[in-house]
Amino acid sequence: MACAFASAVFAQTNNGDEQMDNIDWQEDSTEIMTVKDIVRDQQAVTMRNSLGKHFQEVWDYRSFLNLSYSTMTLTPDQTIETGVDYNHGIVPEFKSKWGVSLKWGRSYRLHTTPIANVATFNIDYTWIDLNVNYFEQEAKGTNAKLYDSSQKFDKSSGSVIPSTNSGFSKAVFRTPWNLEKYEANYGMSLGPSLTLAPFTYIDVPELHFIKFHVYYHIGYHVSGILMTNNEAADKNTATTGNLGDAHDEMKESTKIDWGHGMTSSFGFNISWRLIGFGYESRNASVKYTSILPSSFGNDEYKFKTSLNRIYFQFRF
Repeated sequence: MACAFASAVFAQTNNGDEQMDNIDWQEDSTEIMTVKDIVRDQQAVTMRNSLGKHFQEVWDYRSFLNLSYSTMTLTPDQTIETGVDYNHGIVPEFKSKWGVSLKWGRSYRLHTTPIANVATFNIDYTWIDLNVNYFEQEAKGTNAKLYDSSQKFDKSSGSVIPSTNSGFSKAVFRTPWNLEKYEANYGMSLGPSLTLAPFTYIDVPELHFIKFHVYYHIGYHVSGILMTNNEAADKNTATTGNLGDAHDEMKESTKIDWGHGMTSSFGFNISWRLIGFGYESRNASVKYTSILPSSFGNDEYKFKTSLNRIYFQFRF
């Protein structure tokens, strides 16, 4: 009997599957979790986490640093007299020879997750917008007389003061706008933007990082213009008397005008991961006045500026 019993136990243990012995055959077999199911579920979780991290990286890179080559147009918004024959005696439109700029800011998303994983709406804040532009002297390469230091004006009435008048030395000059100029401006801006990633549904991960950005910004800036000295461009060539003193005073005076005003800009760019390329157009209205009112008075001169920039972008 002992041998028969042992034989029966041995048969039950070795002829069946140990996993099968643990199955309750009365329950629904579709609810049985196998090792294969566990591995499959874990792979799915890992894949979801990996995909989540991937798209989190795709939609990152919201800070930007733009290095630009720019051209600027400086257009008088009023009639400004120069007192010389060049351009019929009025200040012309100035076009820069070259310009460079640096712009640094960040896009702040207006919603938690991208729309359909394709688009985001943002508010951009640019805390640094720094530009430097160079303007050549008008009538360059000629002996044109571009300003006249012999013409001085009464500070209050604006009437011409003859050199023989006792008040001539206390009168002020016209600003010599036609000379070679360096313009620099600094500003900040704020505005909406749209970011599109049109290739996120293509099964090529690197294409997911291609994004298009379009934006419109409103800002405020401060601008300064330095006019370099050029004695040869002065119509007044006197070396003695009141006119000679005026010639020397104009030569030695600091010729800087400054102003400020609102700006509006529109631009677009394309980026991939850390790098991008783009174009921007910015317009502004500025009222300039001299930093040396004792020599040039305190009149305001209205100008409109147009700045076009092609830039290389770093995103991070």
